[in-house]
This record gives sequence, C-alpha cells and structure tokens, in this order.
Amino acid sequence: MSPDRRTMNEITTSAGDTPPADWARPLVDAAAFAAEQARLAHVWTFLGITADLARDGDWMTASLATRSVFVQRFGRELRGFENLCVHRFYPLRTARRGNGPVVCGFHHWRYDAEGRALGIPLSEEAFGAVSRALDARLTPIEIAVCGTLVFGRFPAPHATQSLEEFLGEGYSVLAALSQMPARPLGFTRSIEANWRLSLHISLDDYHAVAVHPDSFGRGGYVHRADITYARFGPHNAFLNSTKGFAAFAAACRDGTARSTCYTILQVMPNLLLAQARTDGNRFYCALHHYVPVSHDRTLLQMWTYPTPLAINETWLGRLYRWTTDPVRRYIVRDRVARIMDQDKAVCERLQRSVSAVDRSPRLGALEERIAWFEESYRQLMVPPQEPTPTPSP
Repeated sequence: MSPDRRTMNEITTSAGDTPPADWARPLVDAAAFAAEQARLAHVWTFLGITADLARDGDWMTASLATRSVFVQRFGRELRGFENLCVHRFYPLRTARRGNGPVVCGFHHWRYDAEGRALGIPLSEEAFGAVSRALDARLTPIEIAVCGTLVFGRFPAPHATQSLEEFLGEGYSVLAALSQMPARPLGFTRSIEANWRLSLHISLDDYHAVAVHPDSFGRGGYVHRADITYARFGPHNAFLNSTKGFAAFAAACRDGTARSTCYTILQVMPNLLLAQARTDGNRFYCALHHYVPVSHDRTLLQMWTYPTPLAINETWLGRLYRWTTDPVRRYIVRDRVARIMDQDKAVCERLQRSVSAVDRSPRLGALEERIAWFEESYRQLMVPPQEPTPTPSP
C-alpha cells in the first residue's frame, strides 16, 4: 500500500500528531476555552488590513484572543492598544473603524501615541495630580505587518519571535498574495460553532463532493497524489499541483511568482489566505479570518480581491478581464459567501454533537492538514518555560 493510500492514523501515529482523545474539550467547556485564549494572546494573530489604516489618525478595532484591541496610525507608525480606558474601563473605540484622536467617550480622557493619558479633565481637582504625574497608560500590544496584513500580540517575556520568524517560509508568500490591486469586498458571518471546527473544515479536502456539489465538488474527489501539502513552522499550505511549496515561496521572494493553481495558506492560529481560479486563467484571493468569540461561537471575516500575481493571458484576455472585473468581483464575493454558508451549516451541526466526543477523530490522507493544525495548536498550548533564576554568588 502506498503512503498516499494509508489512513492518517497510520501515517501520523509515529509522529504523535493525531489529536488526543480530549481534543474537543475547549469546544464545549468555557473554562478550557478561556485558558486556551490566554495562551493565544501572546501568539502573532491577524488583526486586519492596512487599507483600513491608510491615513494619519485612521484606526480599526479587532479581537485578540477575545480581548478587544485597536490599531491606529500615528504618522508613519502603527500602534496598538487594548480597547479599554484605564479610568473606568470604557471602550475607547466603539465602531469597526474610524479616524481621530484617542479620546474616551465616557469622561474625555485623552491619550497620546504612547498610550499615555495626557489630557485628563480636572485632573488636579479630581485626582490630586496633573495628568502626566498619574502615569495612566493603556495596555499596549505589539504590532507587525506582512504585506498588507496587520498582526498583533500581547507582550510576554517568552514572546520573542519576530513576525517574519514566526511565518518562516510563508512570509514571502503572504506578502506577495496580500497585495490587493483594488479595495477588497468583504462580508462577515456569525457561526454558532467553535473556531477550531471552522479551521478544520477549511483544511479538509475530503468534504467537497458532499458539501459543495455545485462548486468544488463538481469534479469529484481529489487524489492525494495530485496535490501538494507542505508545512512551514506551525503553519501549512495546500497547492493543487505537484510543484513544491518551497519553489513557490522562492518565486514570491524574487517577484516571479505567477497564478497557476489553487493555493491555500493556513497561518496559526486563525487565518487562511486562498487563491483560486474563477474563469479562464483569472484568479481571485480570499482572506478568511476565524475570530473566536466564545467556546461555541465564531465570527468569520472575509475579504475577496483579484490576485496580485501575474497570470498567463493574451491581450484579448486582458481586455476581457478589465471590462468584466467590475461585475466579476461581486460574483466572486457571492460565490465565496455561498461556500462559506455551506461550511457554516456543517460546523454548527458538528458543534451540537461534539459534547459527547471523548475520542480522537479518524483522519484520512485528505485531512492531513487538520492533524498538522492540531499538532501546532497543542504546541501553542504548552505553558512557556520560566527563566531559570541566576544563582547568587
């Protein structure tokens, strides 16, 4: 029996990356979910796109391990903070995005680019000191950018890896594929299921025929020998091609990459960037962000846009694309939304059934990336090593 025809239980047992029997606990236990999110707060996590932060003073809100945060442009720099006034913990930003100074809507405390409260009304009368002397500061988050993608994390002594180190070989691919030729179209969905179930179905190349018969499943089942799976650090990739991911990453680095096949990058903990053919040689990208809300609820944020990579087409094809893109972008958005709704229905049914689960799933060869995701997830759940104290002389 060839390796591609064995079940993933056979393939992964020696590597130890089959999900353990208690894999579903954070899906049904609010306390386990809270502990999981506390660990993920210090992991580089996708927050949004730079198109929302183009002008000085632009800001956007996001969720980082279920905690509300905001990112704002101050001149040439992006800064991030927890979205809580340090006075009475009122949210400083109460919309998805906007522009303007950081001023609390409850008592008009004003903050600067460093997160310091420097404009406190009646500060000496109410608090016995001038604003600066109170040393009231917002909780900062670290911010880094890859291409047009904004990532953040809460600081911690053990969180020393740069975003580029964290993304590894995928950094150049994300940087290339995230260059948006036009303002993307977006939509959101509330999913009554855990975020990991949403990731699982996005990493599952076995369900298309049953769940998406009018789109991905029309051509029948894919065969493992015809596709490429690759791991880069804790992340993974899919290419509907036998060409290696390393070659594609190298082409993205030197600017020669072209859109030729269906491609998916899964970035821990909760981001996917996919590139798929729409019609002819035309490709579109879809950015999936699965935001954990509670143990049984996820917010899906999606953006779709034309691929920024070169495609093989004639001058007549380019003319056709330019004239039809204004319509195509809405058709693509609506088709992606339909596919996501089909996945959403499956995940919500799974959420209702996992409370009785106390054993590992049986993963096949077309579900290998789920096993990889779960292995990376378990590694992120390991408590950080405390620094060894230096002995006294």
